[in-house]
Amino acid sequence: MDQAGSRSRWTRHGVLGFAFVAPFLTLCLAETHLLLALAPLVVSHVLFLYATFIPNCQWLGPVVRSFATTEPEIWLTIDDGPSPVHTIAILDLLGRFEARATFFVVGLQAEKNPHLVTEILARGHEVANHTHSHPSGSFWAAGPVRTSAEIDRCAEHLRTRGDRPARFFRAPVGLRNLFLHPELERRGLALIGWSVRGLDTIRRDPAQVAAKILGRVRPGAIIVLHEGHRIESDPEFNPRCIEATLSGLAAKGYRCVIPQPEQLRPQRAGK
Repeated sequence: MDQAGSRSRWTRHGVLGFAFVAPFLTLCLAETHLLLALAPLVVSHVLFLYATFIPNCQWLGPVVRSFATTEPEIWLTIDDGPSPVHTIAILDLLGRFEARATFFVVGLQAEKNPHLVTEILARGHEVANHTHSHPSGSFWAAGPVRTSAEIDRCAEHLRTRGDRPARFFRAPVGLRNLFLHPELERRGLALIGWSVRGLDTIRRDPAQVAAKILGRVRPGAIIVLHEGHRIESDPEFNPRCIEATLSGLAAKGYRCVIPQPEQLRPQRAGK
């Protein structure tokens, strides 16, 4: 993690440094060739947008995408709860399959349903920070004040204990902003991405969601699924996705575990 963090910081400084220098290069080249003069600005914008909008990109800082293990183990993460419709059903499924999971909770949802956060922890699972309001369309452009507020207001409702602190953060839809990594470093939080996702917020067939995950899963993979979606149109959809995934993982001999900090690595599973 230290080497990866150092590389990411140098890359971050490079991207930001080029973005700072690009306007001056454009001014210097403006009198020679207009298209050539615009090139530094275009390249700097492309680099910055790629680093911001591509989930798991390491350019702005380390993103954990897998964990080190020699066993048939995966890390199941469940985003966007707690949900009064789904959480208990999901906890029952996890218990049935003897699986452990990390719930990346939204602060507003935790504030409304504190008993569900308590229940997650009581059943031996983990809660983690997924921002307070889940601003999926605007978090990438948030400044330092808003970024800090989203992290800290969510943290207030995680109900963790001193011996079980919240260690992880996941950005909404995986989209980060320029200020996120420094704020996470100040709080000792690791940014968690994923190795495999079933696109359960897009697909409509739980079997397809599970098949996509099971076709790509490897030891040390981080799987992301969701709760609290399609409550009105298909309230059983999210639990069915999780059940199909857990069933398939069990058939392949995989166990769902919560890794230790020393196992985390900003690399793809299997590499």
